[in-house]
Amino acid sequence: MPFVSPDSRVLKHHRVVRTVMALAVFGIDLLIWGGDTHSFTGAELPLWLVLGVGVATYSWLAIPRSPVPGYFAMLLLALASLTLPAAECMAGFMMALFLMARHASKRHAWLALASSVVPIGITTYNGVSYYDSVTVLFVLINAGLWSAVVLASWIAGRALARNAHRLSTERRWAEEARDEATAVERLRISRDLHDSVAHSMTAIVLQVAGVRTVIKSQKPGVDVDRVLADIQATAEQSMRELHRLLGMLRSESPTEAEDSHTLANTASLISSARDSGLDVVATTHGHEQPLDPSVAHAAYRVVQEGLANAMKHAGEGARVELSQEWSPGKLTLSLRSISGVETHQAISGGYGLLGLRERISVSGGTLQHGPTRDGFLLKATLPVTGAQGSGSTPAIIEE
Repeated sequence: MPFVSPDSRVLKHHRVVRTVMALAVFGIDLLIWGGDTHSFTGAELPLWLVLGVGVATYSWLAIPRSPVPGYFAMLLLALASLTLPAAECMAGFMMALFLMARHASKRHAWLALASSVVPIGITTYNGVSYYDSVTVLFVLINAGLWSAVVLASWIAGRALARNAHRLSTERRWAEEARDEATAVERLRISRDLHDSVAHSMTAIVLQVAGVRTVIKSQKPGVDVDRVLADIQATAEQSMRELHRLLGMLRSESPTEAEDSHTLANTASLISSARDSGLDVVATTHGHEQPLDPSVAHAAYRVVQEGLANAMKHAGEGARVELSQEWSPGKLTLSLRSISGVETHQAISGGYGLLGLRERISVSGGTLQHGPTRDGFLLKATLPVTGAQGSGSTPAIIEE
């Protein structure tokens, strides 16, 4: 795991912690040293020189951006202690090794551990040099104890590094999952906006255009008030949909199921399309079977999208043939539009069929669409949960 530079606030905290730790290990090594300034040749070194070298070296341990300078400084101080056998720097070196294991990459941490044989060997040599007669067992015990405490420091650093890496990975996974969930929710809200609000706005635009035409031509026998009431009802429905979508954006809890948007509630869509001047003929073949809520909602959206596209693109005098075909295990919905006279270019965002295909795919169905010789065909096949009733003749219902 490479060392990552923290931000300014974390950097300040690390600097304080490193400084306190450096002062602590420096104090420990001073207590073990005892103030003896005699070199290996017997000459006495100036006290200020020894303390100055120690302060300059241990200050590298307080650098929070990288543990490498502090480690090499302590390694050089261990080599310099050959000239001053009484000097002790193992506490500082163990701190430097711990920081390497904690913050450096795995490869550099292992190299730092391998290099620790140098200060261990020097400290062992300086320790046994005070005795006239030294046995091999004493040397091995001395070296073994230093190796144990050094290895413990390194293991503690690597354990913290692995734990930090695991936490960082889990945090990254959580952020990715949150971003994915946000994207899915935005896509769902986008589909709902197109399916409900855009459809209602299309119906309102066409109905208002029809009312204006009637007013200008002053045709008798046209119930303008009924059309205006239908426009008002459509606008109120759009407002309710907008409030629902705004509630979804504000609330963190799951939204309620859209019970009113099922295949059984497409009559209002057909009525609105007819009021907009679209000739809609609906037929049902076979016996109706149970649908899962998501499938029933997808079926509603198929009818809604097909009628909305016909109102926007088919032109005046267009005709739509809506067919429901129930068969064992599936429901086939087809909306075949026969184009009329196109008087203007309709506004289209191009997202309706794409969002509908995604919705149908999630529901376990298939969607087909494309132009025909005289119009457009939208056809969806959806799975059903129940079996067709036995021993009865398929019904054909026309509206």
